[in-house]
Amino acid sequence: MRVGITGASGMLGAALVIHLSKSHEIFATSRGKGEEGENIEWDCFNLTNTALLNKWLNKVKPDIVIHCAAIVNVDLCEDNVELATKLHVETTKVMVNYLDLNGGKLIYISTDSVFDGKKQRSYNEDDLVSPLNIYAKTKLMGEQSVLSLNNSGLVLRVNIIGWTQEGKTSFAEWMLKNLVDNGPLKLFHDIYFSPLHVDNLSLIIEKIIKNPIFGLYHCASSDSISKYEFGKKMAEIFQLFDLNINRVSVDDMEFKTDRPKNMALDVRKISFALSYDLPNAVDAIKLMKCQYDKNSNLLN
Repeated sequence: MRVGITGASGMLGAALVIHLSKSHEIFATSRGKGEEGENIEWDCFNLTNTALLNKWLNKVKPDIVIHCAAIVNVDLCEDNVELATKLHVETTKVMVNYLDLNGGKLIYISTDSVFDGKKQRSYNEDDLVSPLNIYAKTKLMGEQSVLSLNNSGLVLRVNIIGWTQEGKTSFAEWMLKNLVDNGPLKLFHDIYFSPLHVDNLSLIIEKIIKNPIFGLYHCASSDSISKYEFGKKMAEIFQLFDLNINRVSVDDMEFKTDRPKNMALDVRKISFALSYDLPNAVDAIKLMKCQYDKNSNLLN
């Protein structure tokens, strides 16, 4: 398959490039090059330039595009509504239009933040959305465009952890670095999420490429955990002291915009569709530890 990947130097994009290039032709795009190797072709440009995006699509002629590119900094999206809209909504529409005309498929990587977080249990695909910030609102608008595709559009709502490339830091890496350096860590006891390791998500996406599913699916860990408990578990698994972890409430923070307290996702729909048992949140930490044991430079 000819697989286009946007945001290909990001945490998920890089994992997909490495994993899928073993069996597919990969056409990667990002603002800067990431993983290089056999079956990987790079084109670096600003995705919000729709002329360049259309040129790339017509050149690559992908059978499938995995749209990972996003501004994940919630506060940055609040300050840059136009940019967030261009990247999350307008670029998605360009891909939808191209793939609809040319018979290709689109996998859109969305977010667990499209809900208001007031539900006491995990959110399923039938729950009403109520985004609280620009990031979530624009990602949801992107979803709607993808779901307009007939039997060729797939939306995956995710929450991911893993290792980033040099010069970038993910939530889990930030937490681990502070544990190693004994730096102060304020972790929310009242925000719950369902983190999935990017390598596990890459395997799931490979399954989907082989046996396509379409529509809307939640794709995350099989359970949920608070940010505070996640930090405590990370310290335990990496055998680090956790005395620097402070249990705090998100209500005490002064963010530019609201964030949902409950981002737990119910994954039974995708588990049934793929006949696959998704790993739990602790499994994601254990996989990071296994990778760190093999390459301790990952944290540098």
